[in-house]
Parts: sequence; C-alpha cells; structure tokens
Amino acid sequence: MIFAMLIWGASWPSGKIVGEYSNPNIIMVWRFIFAALTIAIFMPFLKINLQRPKSSFIYIIIAAFCLIAYNYNYLKGTQIGLASLGGVIVPTLSPIITYLIVAKIFNKNIHKKDFIGICLGILGGLILIRIWEINFVDLISSGNIYFILAAFAWSIVTICTQKSNEDLHFLNFSLWLYMLAFLLSFIFAPWNQLIQVLDHDLTFWIHFLIISVGAIGFGTTIFFLATMRIGSEKSSSFMYLVPTSAIGLSIILLDESLASSTILGGALTISAVYLINQRK
Repeated sequence: MIFAMLIWGASWPSGKIVGEYSNPNIIMVWRFIFAALTIAIFMPFLKINLQRPKSSFIYIIIAAFCLIAYNYNYLKGTQIGLASLGGVIVPTLSPIITYLIVAKIFNKNIHKKDFIGICLGILGGLILIRIWEINFVDLISSGNIYFILAAFAWSIVTICTQKSNEDLHFLNFSLWLYMLAFLLSFIFAPWNQLIQVLDHDLTFWIHFLIISVGAIGFGTTIFFLATMRIGSEKSSSFMYLVPTSAIGLSIILLDESLASSTILGGALTISAVYLINQRK
C-alpha cells in the first residue's frame, strides 16, 4: 500500500518529464489505452468478470469527459508549473471539493468539524497558490489554474465512481471509463502525431509507464484491494503519503525548491481532509 502511494506521488514529477516530449492531447490518449490494458490484465487474476454497464452508463459518460479534463489539466499544469505543487494541490483539494459538491447536491448538513475543515482547506489552497502575489494572468502562467481545474474534474470522477458502486464493480467501472476516455480523446487527437510517441527515448517510456501502468493500473488496484481488506478509513489515511512523496520526488528528480507556502498550505489542506474524514 505504501509503495502504491509512492507511485501515485511519483506520477507528478514523472508527468512533468513526460510533458517535455509531447503535448497533453497525445500523451493522454496513450495513457488511457495503457491504463485500460493494465486493468484488463488485473481483472482475471482478481477473479472479476467483465460486466456491461446498465444504470451506471450515464456516470461513465460524465466521468469520461471529466477524466479527459483531469488528464489535460494534470499534464498541462505539470508542463508549465511545479510538479511538487500540483502533487499537493490536487490530492488535498479534491476531497474537499468532492465533499462540498455532495453536500450541495444532496442537501447534506455540514457539521462543525467539517466546516472548520472546509475553512482550513480553503485557506490552505489560497496559501498554496500564493494568492497574495498573483493576478489571473499569473494564475495561468504559473500552472496553478490547471491544478485547481484538475482537482474539480477529479472530484466529479470520484462522485460518479461512488454512484456506480451498486451497478458495477470498481475495476469494471474503471475499465469502461478508460476505454471510453480513450475513444473520445482519440477522436480529437492529432492523429499524424500519435505514432511519433514510439520514437521517444527510454527516459520517456520509464516515466510514461509510471504515470499509466504504475499510477493507474497498479496503484489504483492496490488501493482498492486494501480498501476491501482494511476498510476505507484506514486505506484513506495512506493518501496523506501522496503529497509528501510528490514533493520529495520532485526535489530529487526535478531539483525543484520547496517553498514555505507549500509546506504551510499543504499542512493546512491535509489537516482539512483529516478533519472531514473523521467520524463524528
């Protein structure tokens, strides 16, 4: 489980390295097909049969568009901005955004501890993007706007995944999701450039396999298995390793510096997620 979280963290600096070779539209097409193939290989070993979606098909469609949006913003953000910052902003803000969306849609009462957590999360997010020294142009040029949009997109994917639980096994949902995302992204990708990926060097392929086979195939499957065995509360606690590993590996692989605002903002948002996930 710890190794799976380290791979999720590594996907941020690896995403930046991969982004130096090609544009996001091309990379995510290949990422989706590799992810789908990896999940398809895992399913027989886990004795999970392929199921056709029924009532959850609409959630797969919505999630597929949001997954494309997430991957574009994830790759574009790391291409422009700091991978370490993205590795803190997205994993910590996404659960908070998810909570707010669910609370709004289902008229869920926000308890005191949750309200405190939300306030901490918002404050932490503002510190992470250094709101006091940027305008809208800087928000785009720094890549932070892409990380924020990625967090929103991933929140919707998370909600769609939860809504489909009664109809489809998690890995079945993921397989259909990545196959549909592949088809949709393939339609709009520059076809004449897709095959050029095969000419990239070993460095590209190592980091590409980390963000596709490693982060999606292995990481997601291990997280799901751990959730089944030790429960969602304990498995979710391992998520706090993702920002830490993203920062550490970005410093090692990319020689990125660690700003005090990243430490403070990250600590506040992690505390916010912790508070919201705690039992009443």
